[in-house]
Amino acid sequence: MFQQLSQRERLILLAGGLFLLAVLTWFAVISPYRQAMDGLDGKIGARQQQLAELRNMQEQYFELKQSLDRAERQMEQATTFSIFAFMENLAARHVDRANLVSMRPQPALEREGFREESVEIKLERVALGQLVGLLRDMETAESPLQVKSLRIKTRFDDKRRLDSVLTVAAYGRNR
Repeated sequence: MFQQLSQRERLILLAGGLFLLAVLTWFAVISPYRQAMDGLDGKIGARQQQLAELRNMQEQYFELKQSLDRAERQMEQATTFSIFAFMENLAARHVDRANLVSMRPQPALEREGFREESVEIKLERVALGQLVGLLRDMETAESPLQVKSLRIKTRFDDKRRLDSVLTVAAYGRNR
């Protein structure tokens, strides 16, 4: 049958066959290959982003681990630490005895091998600088301290003076 066609018809038929072969090759081989490569490129980008996030999380983990190790070392060293005596001395350095209205120890709490001792301190007619100095010096204590609550209000008779009640907790290992 191919033999019965003219030279021109054979050439058109051959060109059509080559065009059809090219289209089939494009849609059956090249296009799926390119789509697969684009998908893999997208996955590579996503995996690189996940890897960067994982490295960031690893850095945060190591920072938190170092912070925890420091806190545990402080707790080990603070076996003879008395929060009441420490806060009394610290308050005496920053405020007058007349401004220190009361210091009340709170019941100690024990959880999972750790103890929490706290004291409530009531201050009246103190300047903001005195209160800030007291809080700043608490950060340098030999035992880890935490301000569990802090209530500050200005005095009605002198707006430059403050009344405050703060509860400070110290943490350590169970004895």
